[in-house]
Amino acid sequence: MKKYLLSFFLAPLMLKGQTTLLKTTIPFQHSDETQWITRYQKDIDYYKKLNKRLKDRFCDVLFLGSSSINMWDSIEQDFAPLKIIRRSYGGATLRDMIYNYEVIAKGYQPKQIVLYVENDLGTHKEGVNAVKCFDLFRIFVGKLKEDYPEVPLYVVSLKPSPAKAHELKDQLLVNALLEQNATLQDYTYVDITAAMKDEEGILRTDIFKEDNLHLNKEGYRRWTEVLRPILVKEEE
Repeated sequence: MKKYLLSFFLAPLMLKGQTTLLKTTIPFQHSDETQWITRYQKDIDYYKKLNKRLKDRFCDVLFLGSSSINMWDSIEQDFAPLKIIRRSYGGATLRDMIYNYEVIAKGYQPKQIVLYVENDLGTHKEGVNAVKCFDLFRIFVGKLKEDYPEVPLYVVSLKPSPAKAHELKDQLLVNALLEQNATLQDYTYVDITAAMKDEEGILRTDIFKEDNLHLNKEGYRRWTEVLRPILVKEEE
């Protein structure tokens, strides 16, 4: 991502009838949005090549999303015997997923679709607030429902984590909006948060890797306990 620093000197400025000379340097940072949205182009190019090699794009479940999907190493075993196609990449946001929609989400033949993305929300430089995050979900879901109107779509709630504890209130708001919107956009909202807590309702810390953000084997086991009955039952 390129950053530009703009410096200039201000000419004499009239302030309430007085001439004031402001001689200073004003920094101005600009991020190239085009470069930001294409920062994972290698992943997209890989999926382009992979799609060309596929005999067909039929699958029992099409998994879409960010690192929580991408790092699910046991996903095929956890949902066997279902055929899985996964189109995910670490750091993915709904914004670049919309941009890359033609590659990662269009032209497949799924019986079911699972969507999980959490990276748009946040206080980081490219982060958006809860309402904007929800709007991005609605845009992406709208595209999926247009292309796959008869295919069951499961939108998984944003997961809590120690690393993003400061985002918890916004995560809860996004999740509430997604749950409330499910009927309107004809998808099923899947609450993954309860399975991540102990009997007292406190978030478990033994289900995360050392970064306190991504799930470990136990974390994915708990996710599987929630999602497998939904997806396998749909196939029966």
